[in-house]
Amino acid sequence: MKINKIIACAGIIMLVSTFQSCKKFYDVNESPNNITVAPIDQLLPSVTVGIGYIGSSDLYRYSGLIMQQFTGNTTNLSETFKLYERYNINNSDVNNQWTNIYSGILADIEKLIPLAKEGGSPHYAGVAKLLKAYTFQITVDAWGDIPYSESGKFLDNVTPKFDKAEDIYTDLIRLIDEGIADVNSTTSVLSPTKNTTIYPGDSWNTVKQQWIRFGNTLKLRIYLHYTAKDPAFASSKINALIGSGAQFMTSNADNFIMKFSTEAGRRNPNVSIEGGQFRNAFFPNKTIVDMMNGKADPRRPSYFVPFPYNSSPATYKGGNATEAATVAYSRLNTFLKGAATLNTVVVNSDGTVTDNSITWSGDGPSRLLTFAEYNFIRAEAALNLGSAGDAQTFYQAGIRASMEDAGVASANITTYITANGTLAGTNAQKLEQIITEKYIANFGVVMEPWSDWRRTGYPNITALPISVAVYDKIPRTLVYPQLERNSNPNVPARPDMLGRVFWDTRP
Repeated sequence: MKINKIIACAGIIMLVSTFQSCKKFYDVNESPNNITVAPIDQLLPSVTVGIGYIGSSDLYRYSGLIMQQFTGNTTNLSETFKLYERYNINNSDVNNQWTNIYSGILADIEKLIPLAKEGGSPHYAGVAKLLKAYTFQITVDAWGDIPYSESGKFLDNVTPKFDKAEDIYTDLIRLIDEGIADVNSTTSVLSPTKNTTIYPGDSWNTVKQQWIRFGNTLKLRIYLHYTAKDPAFASSKINALIGSGAQFMTSNADNFIMKFSTEAGRRNPNVSIEGGQFRNAFFPNKTIVDMMNGKADPRRPSYFVPFPYNSSPATYKGGNATEAATVAYSRLNTFLKGAATLNTVVVNSDGTVTDNSITWSGDGPSRLLTFAEYNFIRAEAALNLGSAGDAQTFYQAGIRASMEDAGVASANITTYITANGTLAGTNAQKLEQIITEKYIANFGVVMEPWSDWRRTGYPNITALPISVAVYDKIPRTLVYPQLERNSNPNVPARPDMLGRVFWDTRP
């Protein structure tokens, strides 16, 4: 991506400032191969910080712009997000994200796991395996075939082969099972508690349950992705997992998130980019805003700033690449950016507010997999895969979890569910309801709204016209990075963004 990395990951955890996964924020050019010894309790926060930034940086923006959760349709001099919204994401744009994943996150994980094993700390090894599985899952969903079995070998293999995405998915289940088994080990010299930015806590006995619930919920997500390609397989695997007595997320406290800080240099990138060269360049999209307006969704005040600002009752407006460029939209609000502070609010004649009228704390978390998503997975599985439980009960639980996460009052949640919480019609119509609500709940969740659309066709969004966009079809994958194409002869040929991940078989 063309954005300068202006956030210091040392702002999240001071201990990780010397490690490779922070290099994108410090412009350090040392290879991860130069790191010979690093304590596992310092490698882990380096990994979790890196994963947290995936959920608030390049992949998050690509997938959110493609899926019409965000727009870059602005009069700002930088047209970066406008180009991305128009499906103009090229090989050079994805260099940074690919490098950050492979040379940062996965490089640290590949060092952490054997060090933890050798040091008699299986709890660390288990957590690292779960994080590795998550990272590869979203990387597969972005690119399809990627380096896997030969990745992380550093100078021993600088041109790794690209494994088949389906083979990787199969092995991720094994990796998750190994991770859960390690996390469950009865003895471990060291156990990760406070020295992580994901699931930190005082007691290992408490946080280990969160890691186990996350691992099993991640398995549900992976199996659900097979629904278009092989629904019988998805049904058998999901039903066996549920029937095994596996623990899943039980509340929003189990959300797989990384929290940012309110201090300068430690804030969510959504705040940082608006304070720099991309001021007034990243807004909510008309598609999701209108969808929520149509139901008077009580999450809107958390998701968006009213537009016009002084409207009463409050109204909300999103942008779209097919319209004339403007900044006369709602802005992103507290859900993604953290607490808002009203300074001297000056309302312009077009209904917008001047810069710095509102400032945000920056502690909005990076949401990576949530309890709300878990409930929507179970709702879909109960509806179409013969899984245990009642689809409507899980559907309503997903809505409730999302609204509680957004700070909606209990009475307003009840009102919304009374009006919108009953599944009706054919199974296809019920599935559309489930996925549409999941799309709203997963506002800003990296990759998953795009993955849901690719396998189900919901929500029923319309591709941008060829007069505006690079393609007149919604993209199905990202192109491979130019740096990898230049250095690795094993990169598959892919001329555009219309190729598909193996599970994406929907016409």
